[in-house]
Amino acid sequence: MGPTNVSLWNSLGISINKTYFDHPETKNKIYIFADVPHLLKLARNHFVNRGYNYKNKFIGKQVVEKVLNLNKNDLRLAYKITNNHINIPGPKKQSVSLEAQLFSNSLAKAISYCGQNFNLDYNNWQEVIL
Repeated sequence: MGPTNVSLWNSLGISINKTYFDHPETKNKIYIFADVPHLLKLARNHFVNRGYNYKNKFIGKQVVEKVLNLNKNDLRLAYKITNNHINIPGPKKQSVSLEAQLFSNSLAKAISYCGQNFNLDYNNWQEVIL
């Protein structure tokens, strides 16, 4: 986060342990979230470069590669997903739309459909769609 955001968070008393401030009039809690587009980019980069361990199972870009291989036929389940989503060229690493598409519900549905109907050949595809 930039220094302006850090200063604002400090003045509102925001910390790791207290992620909200009270609205001055209504006293409702207003929750603060870090730079969500940046967090999406970090999550995508980790997914692509290292993958995740979920319930002692590895989840990585391999499942997306399998769906992309199936997409080469006439069947286009994940029509917005391309190789650029997992092999990101330099300047495209700043594009939030690629991250949003990679973690989209439509890709999760395509993975689920492929796993159920085409023997996706990726044994953790169920964990990827959670």
